[in-house]
Amino acid sequence: MKYFEHTHTDGHSKWWHWGFVFWITVLGWLIAQMFITSPLPTLATEIDPVLGDEFMQASMTLFETQNMALIGLAFLGFVVTTLFGLIFSIIAFTTTSKSKRTLGIIGGIFVIGSFISLGLLSPLASSPESSDVINRLLAVSPTSYALVLLTFPATLVLLYVGQTKILRRSITALHTSFTAFRWSRSLQAFAITWAVLGGLSLILHVTGTKPLSYTFDPSRFFIYAAISLALLPLQSATEEIVFRGYLNQALENISNNKWIAFILTSLLFMSLHLANPEALSGAETGILPIVMSSYFFFGFAACLMVLIDDGLESAIGVHAANNTFAAVFVNYQNSVLPTPSVFQIKTSPVLDSCLTILTLSLILIILYRTRHRSLR
Repeated sequence: MKYFEHTHTDGHSKWWHWGFVFWITVLGWLIAQMFITSPLPTLATEIDPVLGDEFMQASMTLFETQNMALIGLAFLGFVVTTLFGLIFSIIAFTTTSKSKRTLGIIGGIFVIGSFISLGLLSPLASSPESSDVINRLLAVSPTSYALVLLTFPATLVLLYVGQTKILRRSITALHTSFTAFRWSRSLQAFAITWAVLGGLSLILHVTGTKPLSYTFDPSRFFIYAAISLALLPLQSATEEIVFRGYLNQALENISNNKWIAFILTSLLFMSLHLANPEALSGAETGILPIVMSSYFFFGFAACLMVLIDDGLESAIGVHAANNTFAAVFVNYQNSVLPTPSVFQIKTSPVLDSCLTILTLSLILIILYRTRHRSLR
C-alpha cells in the first residue's frame, strides 16, 4: 500500500517526530475545546436559568469529587512540562549544532511528562452529570450544537502544521496516496452508506424487529439538519484524518505492521467514546463491553476501507454518512447527537452490535466491488 509505504521514505520518519506531532495535535484539541466551547455556560443560562445552574453545578461536582491537591500538582506539572517540552523540542528541531540530540532527549522527557500530567487531569474532562447536562443543552441550543462540532476541524490546525513543518510531508500524503483527494470516491461512499442504512432501517421497521417512531418536529428539524449536514462531515473527516490517517501511518511506521496499527487505533477510537451517553448507560447496566464493541468494529472497518482505497476517501464518506443519517433521519434516545431527527428507534445493545457488523460488512463488500485505481 503506497499510503503506508511513503511514511518510511518521505520526510522525517523517526518515531519521535510522529510522537511530537501527535502531542501538539492533542494540545490543539484542548485549546480548541477551551476557547470554542467557552460560551456554553452563558448559552445554557440564557436559554434556561435552571439548566445554567445545573451546568455550573455539574462542573463544580467534578472538582468536589477529586483530590484537589493532586489536581493542582498535575495542572502545575502540565503547564511546566508542556512549556519546556515545546521550547526544547522546537530548538532541537531547528538547530544544527552537536547538542541537537541532547536537546531532543530533554524535550522528549518533558513531552512524556506532559502526557502523564494530562492523564492525571483526565477525570476533570467529564462525568455522567456533566455529560447529561451538555447533551440536554445541545438538544435545545443549535448554537451550542454547532460550537461543539466546530471544535473538531479546529483540531487539524496543529496537525497540519506538524505534518508539513516537522514531518516534512505534504497534507495530501496524510489524506491519500493519490495525487489529489478523490472527492468523487467520498461522495460515492457517502451515497452507498445512506442507501444501506436507509434500506436496513426500512427492513427493521417492516419486519417489526426495530420499529421506527415518527418524531418529525418542523420547528426544530430544519436548523439542526442544516447544521448537521454542514458540520458533521467536518467532524467525521477530522476523526478519520487523525485516527485512520495520522495515527495509522505513525503506528505502521513505528511497528512496520499495519494490522497492529489498525487494532491500536480502533481501541483508541473506542476508548475516546467512553464518555458518550450510551456508554455511560452501558456501564450502569453492566453491558459496557457490548456497547463499546460497536465503536471498535466501526474503527476497524474504517481501517479496512483505507486498505481497500489506499486513502481516506471512502472512510471519510462512510463516517460522514453514518453520522448525518443518524442526526437527520433515524436517531435514538440518549444519543451523543441529540438532534430532532425524522424518526427515532429504540436501542438494543446486543442486536445493535450485530447489526453494526452486518451493516459495515455489507458496505465494505460494496466498496471493494466499486473500488477503482485511478492513474496517479
